[in-house]
Amino acid sequence: MHILIADDHGLFRDSMRAWLEQLDKDYHIDTASSLKDVLAALESEQNFRLLLLDLNMPGMQGVESVRHIIGRSNRTPVIVVSANDNKHAIRACLDAGAAGFVPKSSDGESILAAIRLVLSGGTFFPQGIGFSEDGLSFSEKQMKILHLVAKGASNRDIASELYLTEGTVKQYISDILNKLGVDNRTQAALVAREMLGIIS
Repeated sequence: MHILIADDHGLFRDSMRAWLEQLDKDYHIDTASSLKDVLAALESEQNFRLLLLDLNMPGMQGVESVRHIIGRSNRTPVIVVSANDNKHAIRACLDAGAAGFVPKSSDGESILAAIRLVLSGGTFFPQGIGFSEDGLSFSEKQMKILHLVAKGASNRDIASELYLTEGTVKQYISDILNKLGVDNRTQAALVAREMLGIIS
C-alpha cells in the first residue's frame, strides 16, 4: 500500500512516516514538500491509497488547492493535516471533498485513528465540528467568490473573472456575509483568509 505524505517540514514527515510504519510495516511511504511535488506524484503511474496533505505548503492556496488536488487524485482519499484548526477552515476542507481533517496539535495515536478510519472508508473530523452545525456550507460558486473576496477583489473584478453581473455578485456576497455572520467585506475577507488558509 502506497501512501503520500505532503508536508514541507521534514521533522513532521519523518514523524508521520514512523507512525505509519508503526501502523503497518508494509506501507510504502512517498513524500512531497510542495504543491508542485504533490501534483507530479499524482500524475505518476503510482496509485496511492491515501494522501496526507499539509494545508500551507509552498504553492498551496488553501482550500482552493485542496479542491484542485482532490480533482486530480483519482479517488485517492485526502486527509488534510494543518496547524490551522479554525472550524471554518475544517468545514471548508470537508466541503471541498477531503476525507478527513487532523489538527497538527493532535497526538500520534489520534492521527493513526484518523488514518484507520479513512482507510476503512470513513470520514474523520475533529470533535465538535459537525456537517450541519450552524448551517455553514458554501456552494462551489460561493467558494470561488469567497476566495476572491479574501484576496481583496472588487465586485467588478469578481464579475469579470466569473462572467457574472455586478448585481449577481452583490447578491452572492450578501448571502456570504449572512453565512459568516459578519457585517461587511473587510470582516468577511479576514474570516475568509483564515478559513481558506490564505496567508496574507
